[in-house]
Amino acid sequence: MTRHDFEFSINDAISQNRTTIKDIEDVEGWLTTQTYPKLTKEQIVAFLLSCHNDKSWAKNTIAANFALKSNRPDLFTDRTLRNVSIQKILNVVHIGVMPVRLNGSVIVVSQMVDTDYHNFDLIAYTKFILMGMETATLKADPPDGLIAILDSKGFGLMHLTCVKLDLVKWLLQYIQEGMPIKVTAVHIINTNTASEMALNLAKPFIKNEIKKTLHVHSTSHMELFYQNHIPKRYLPSDIGGELEPLKTYREISLRNMDKMEEYFKFEEQQRAAAAK
Repeated sequence: MTRHDFEFSINDAISQNRTTIKDIEDVEGWLTTQTYPKLTKEQIVAFLLSCHNDKSWAKNTIAANFALKSNRPDLFTDRTLRNVSIQKILNVVHIGVMPVRLNGSVIVVSQMVDTDYHNFDLIAYTKFILMGMETATLKADPPDGLIAILDSKGFGLMHLTCVKLDLVKWLLQYIQEGMPIKVTAVHIINTNTASEMALNLAKPFIKNEIKKTLHVHSTSHMELFYQNHIPKRYLPSDIGGELEPLKTYREISLRNMDKMEEYFKFEEQQRAAAAK
């Protein structure tokens, strides 16, 4: 994918009354007064849509996006499935984008398939899931938001030794302030002592308005999860849903991420050029 190969058209976003050419040009003009990368119109639209076309909010998100990315080059360089650390994490965690959206939000499911904590690399996992989220953002008909479902089955006490608080703090700030898609809900399912301890470590860095979108569900309460939050028709069979197994959507998601490789290189070059 290059700068011209986005799967959505700005004209579609405009015709759907999700933004206007005036709003796009307003942000475009503002960028000429800043030291941030010169964004394409499609990138600007992605930020506007994630902020409900609020220009001030979008500008703040753009500012936070590039400031936070500059602090973590380990997460935003060499974003390719051929990266050695990404190759390893592919065998530890499966991530898939569901084919059906809920109220305009895309659903991303993450599930651990290798429970050996020695193989869990939090930096690689973070890099991988952010690649997946950005891919979902730039697909045809960009979603209104993102729902994350994190299956904590297999997450044990020794996995806590892999948790780096500085990374957790950074990630939560990026998700809340700088990501070009807004997280509308996070569901941690099949919770256990270890996942609850990990959540408690993260809570001091979660804003109150975001805490309202965070939900935890024990294995014994999954029926309530289906009834009150996400019906089975939106979920893979691995977690009790009616869709195909997660591995089916994982393969589709990996193919889509692979198509994004040229775009990821382009975006990295944008940031490098702006930093000179």
